[in-house]
Amino acid sequence: MPTFLIGFLALAVLSGTTKAQTPRAGAERLMVYTAPDVLFQESLSPVATVPKIKSPVKAFLFSAIFPGAGELYAGRKRGLLFSALEVGGVAAYVVLRQKGNDRKKNVLDFADAHWDSTRCAPECLDPAVGTERLGEYGSQQYYEQIGKYNKFQEGWDDYTPGATELSPNRKTYVGKRHDMNRAFKSANRLAGLLLFNHVVSAVHAALLVRSDRHAALKESRLSIDVDGYMADGYWTSSARVTYVF
Repeated sequence: MPTFLIGFLALAVLSGTTKAQTPRAGAERLMVYTAPDVLFQESLSPVATVPKIKSPVKAFLFSAIFPGAGELYAGRKRGLLFSALEVGGVAAYVVLRQKGNDRKKNVLDFADAHWDSTRCAPECLDPAVGTERLGEYGSQQYYEQIGKYNKFQEGWDDYTPGATELSPNRKTYVGKRHDMNRAFKSANRLAGLLLFNHVVSAVHAALLVRSDRHAALKESRLSIDVDGYMADGYWTSSARVTYVF
C-alpha cells in the first residue's frame, strides 16, 4: 500500500513538472519569433521620401490668370512683386480710363455748346466742297472733324471771317481733345504693360517649377528598398540600394 501511494505521488509530480515546463517553452518560442519580427517592422520605416512634384503647366496658368499666383504655388514669395504690380497697375488703369471718360464728356459738351452746322451751311455740308465729309452727328468722326479741318471753322460761334488763326473756342476745343486722347493713350499703354506682366509672371513661374521638378527627380534617382522574408522559422531582412544614372 505505501509503495503504491509513493508511486502515484511520484507520477503526479512528474506530470505537473511536464505541464509547468510546457508554457515556459512556448513562451520562449514566442519570444524567439516575436523579437525578430519587431526588429523587422522597425527596419521597414521609411528611409527617404520623394518630395511632391508640382506641375509647370499649373504654375503657368495660375500666373497667367493673376500674376504672382504661380510663384506662390511654387513656394516663392517673390511672386508678391508681380501681384503688387498687377494691383497697382489695375488701379492706375481705372483712374486713367475714368479721367479719359470725364474729359471726353467735357469735350462733347463744349462742342455741342459752341459749334453748329447751321452757321457754315450749306458749304461745309456740301461733299463737292473740299475733300472732307462731315460725319454723322454724335460720331467720333463728327467731333474730330469740326476741330481739325478749316472747312468747318465757320460753324464755331466765335469765328471771325477772314481770320488766319483758330478762333479761341476752336483752339480750346482742340486742346481739350488732346488732353482726352492723352489720357486714353496712357490707359492703353498701361493695359499693354499689365498684359506683359501676366506673360512674364506666367513664364517665370513655369520655369521655377520646372527647375524644382528636375532637382526633385534627380534626388529621387537614389532609392533604398528594405525587404524581409521567413526562412527556417526565422525572419531574414535584406536591403537594396539603387542609383539610376
